This record gives sequence, structure tokens and C-alpha cells, in this order.
Amino acid sequence: MFSHCPGARTFMEPIPEPIICPHCGREVEIFTTEQSMKCYYCGGLVTREKLPSCFDWCRFADICKAEIEASRRKKK
Repeated sequence: MFSHCPGARTFMEPIPEPIICPHCGREVEIFTTEQSMKCYYCGGLVTREKLPSCFDWCRFADICKAEIEASRRKKK
């Protein structure tokens, strides 16, 4: 049995993804928990495609998100 929802792994353990800035063409990293960021080279807005996750359809999503946020605060 799982100790947590396997679909929430991306949110519990975010990883950086390389994305090409559409403004300057340089590669920047956006964490899997982020939708957009300012390019650290040119300052332009860089966004990544929103991938579907269990948070989009699961009836326990609000509870799960709250537990993940509480866990992050506890670690700090």
C-alpha cells in the first residue's frame, strides 16, 4: 500500500525541467510545481505546458494539497 497518493509525487518532490525561453532562446529551469517564471537571462516570461494531474479530477485533491503544504512548512 502507498503511504501517500502516487499521483502527488510530482508535487511532493518537485524537480527542475529545462524549458527554452521564447524571448531569448536560452534554457532555463522551471520546477514541476511552477507554471511560469521570469527568465534569468532576459527577464521575459517563460511558461510551461500544464500537464494534467490527479489534482484536476481527484475528489481528495484539496485534502492532499493541504497535507503537502503542511509537510513543506514543517520541514522548514
